[in-house]
Amino acid sequence: MSLENLTDEELMSMYQNGTEMAFQILYARHSSKVYGFLKRRLNPEEKVTDVYQEVFLKIHRSKHLYNKSLPVLPWIFTITKTVMLDAIKKDKNFKAVDGFDLDKAKIEPVNNNRLVEEAVLAIQNLPNSQKIAMQMRYVEDKTFNEIAESLKTTPTNVRQIISRGIKRLKELIHAGGQS
Repeated sequence: MSLENLTDEELMSMYQNGTEMAFQILYARHSSKVYGFLKRRLNPEEKVTDVYQEVFLKIHRSKHLYNKSLPVLPWIFTITKTVMLDAIKKDKNFKAVDGFDLDKAKIEPVNNNRLVEEAVLAIQNLPNSQKIAMQMRYVEDKTFNEIAESLKTTPTNVRQIISRGIKRLKELIHAGGQS
């Protein structure tokens, strides 16, 4: 079986058990998303590169902390946001772009595994269009126009799909993740 056909979660499990090639595939799949996320939020370019490298070092150092029952990509982006915020706090020469506000971007560590599990279950119960649109917006950090192009719809419709998805997600989480 080719490693390229495995899910991110299966690859991460293999990486935790010492298979370096599994990490290389995860890196190939997601490194451009991480870089794009940082580039849209930070200046200057060389600082973006520094933070980008630190993200993957932290992923390597933290691989043993990954919970196999949860999706990999949100875990990667939690690390990305944490490293980015730490870098901004340490170096006042960083400049945020696109109105990114450090004070509004506080990331609290999630200590409640039950809450995370409920959120993951609730996401799985969303209609496919909402799940895809929300993943593209909040995990892949795509614009409404990019999502609209990918889904072959209008940006206005994408906003409605995501809005309905958020509303439904809140309802599902409040109900314990069940549909």
